[in-house]
Amino acid sequence: MRPTIEDQLHGAQRLLDDVATDPELSRDSHENLANVRRLLKQIGRSWSELLPFYVNDNATMAQLLTRHAPDFGIPAATEPAGYDVAEAARRNGELRALLSRVITNLPRTPDGTAARREITEYLVRRIEADPS
Repeated sequence: MRPTIEDQLHGAQRLLDDVATDPELSRDSHENLANVRRLLKQIGRSWSELLPFYVNDNATMAQLLTRHAPDFGIPAATEPAGYDVAEAARRNGELRALLSRVITNLPRTPDGTAARREITEYLVRRIEADPS
């Protein structure tokens, strides 16, 4: 489907490039334009990675929740159809909140400590991989 998100981001960049050549812009305006251009470039690099990241992250968190809290009332996984990044992000937040509750409710036993360590290690890897 055209224009794609990439097309729209490139179009916005071109418009900002044109505005940036205006010799009457103040120093602050040039700085603001540079910041917006950097932000658009970051969005362009990360947006296409978001849905695959969320789908994978949601599946991994659901597995962790099922393994370490089978009776915790985990809502049924309904992964987004098509390219619904917003729904995948909403589900991701829901699963992260559940995972936080599970961590605090794990027993203070060797098994609970091992589960807490596994979840914590996963969360550290998740932060490093998050493209948003």
